[in-house]
Amino acid sequence: MSIDTKTTDYARAMIAGLPQGPAFPREGADNRDGILTAIAREFSIEDNVLETLMIEAFPLGANLLVPEWEKDFSLPDCEHMAYSTLQERRASIHEKRTRVGSLNPKAIVALAAKLGYEAEVIERRPFVGGMSRGGDVIHGPHSCRYWWTVKVKHARLTWFRSGVSRGGEKQLTFARAQDLTCMLSRINHSHVKLTFAYEGA
Repeated sequence: MSIDTKTTDYARAMIAGLPQGPAFPREGADNRDGILTAIAREFSIEDNVLETLMIEAFPLGANLLVPEWEKDFSLPDCEHMAYSTLQERRASIHEKRTRVGSLNPKAIVALAAKLGYEAEVIERRPFVGGMSRGGDVIHGPHSCRYWWTVKVKHARLTWFRSGVSRGGEKQLTFARAQDLTCMLSRINHSHVKLTFAYEGA
């Protein structure tokens, strides 16, 4: 709703709320109505600001407050997270805001999905008599249990989207998973060896 429409609505409501009687005529009081209209315009501006704040309060809808969100969450975390599009910056804020402490294969896949990547985690297991079967892959000794490979299946494609992207952004941007690699390396457990593989990325 436009500011002019809201101003008219507020002014009408204030005039209608005046006390009854000859001291407060409903018509023919241009000076009084002008003052009330000026007050109504301030109300309508504040109304618009409040609506904007309601949108900006959630990172995935933020526009004006994206720099403040990034400052609050100490973003970017590393040099590879200097995103060029609004969508990527919002996704980065949302990921860190909703990140959980657990780091397991499912959490890694979920984290990659938040950043726009499709990934899988390959866990290595030794061949154990009585548990493994013929034909199972032999990855190595027991220490290989702590070696995971994160396979990223494709590069992140960020398309220009009306209502989400900003003017001046590219129609399509490609990004390898350098931000994901940097992030996982920072939060990885000390006893786990992480390696990364790319499939069409």
